[in-house]
Amino acid sequence: MIGLLDGDIVVFRCGFAAERNLWHIAWNPQYETTEEGIRDLNSPEFTETKEFEYKKEAMEYLDRVVGRKNSRVEDQDFMIWPEKQLEPLSYALQGVKTLINRVCEECALDPRFDLKVYLSSSKNFRHQIAKTRPYKGNRKVAHRPTYEKEIKKYMMENYDCIVGDNEEADDLMGIAQTAYGPEDSVIISLDKDLDQVPGLKYNWVHDIRYNIDSDTARYNFYHQLLTGDTTDNIPGLPGIGPGKAKKALHGLKTQEEMEEECIRMYQIHSGQEDWEKYMLEMGQLLWIRREVGELWQLPDYSMQAGVDAEWAQELTLTGE
Repeated sequence: MIGLLDGDIVVFRCGFAAERNLWHIAWNPQYETTEEGIRDLNSPEFTETKEFEYKKEAMEYLDRVVGRKNSRVEDQDFMIWPEKQLEPLSYALQGVKTLINRVCEECALDPRFDLKVYLSSSKNFRHQIAKTRPYKGNRKVAHRPTYEKEIKKYMMENYDCIVGDNEEADDLMGIAQTAYGPEDSVIISLDKDLDQVPGLKYNWVHDIRYNIDSDTARYNFYHQLLTGDTTDNIPGLPGIGPGKAKKALHGLKTQEEMEEECIRMYQIHSGQEDWEKYMLEMGQLLWIRREVGELWQLPDYSMQAGVDAEWAQELTLTGE
């Protein structure tokens, strides 16, 4: 058995575990008075301060001492700001070692011989594909672990690490599980996107081992093709959530049946005349690679596929 570990998640979880924000609040402002006897609201001096582990606790305390008045203005009636508290680098690296040893023990793997760790490339082909919305454009670029580079260096020096070339760790693991075989490899990750790849999976946070068969993997992809992925800023079809996507795919078994249903849904719900380009964009953003350089393609018959008028009218009337 070969373990395929999502190194990106290890970097972020162990990196952020080594840092936290201490939240400060200040209130009870004192204002200077101008020569004309008018209070200067631009530079108050706050006489009361307090610090908290969590922002929520700080805001709740602020509600008690300042009150819930609608006129409360930051920098005039109060101030709130974070202060980063950083553990030593050794704390983060020990966290990486402990986590990897634990998942290897749970999966009966020897980290020296049976484990491969995958890291995403700094570049990603999906950024060029995404036209409707920037891929992962809803994420804060600055929100990254302070020790990110150091953790990656440690992992590359101590484990069998593979770094993507213009692709993500997800793609590398999808290619690897396909090559090693779904029963001879296990993807160790927390990412639900990898459930579109047939094979064994292990979620170490919930200590869950499960197998994704080919039918389930196929369904998971087409379900996501309809709904999109808000985490990665991929919109999918407007107004189609998990419930409607599940209903649309209910009872469909083959790839052809699911493709045909998704084509009809895109023709009706995308709101675009060039629905083929839009569907192709969504599919290529969502598809996890099984082969090097692979890109998902629309089925050949999609260009000739038409929408049954009676079926479309019924769908519109029922609000599906």
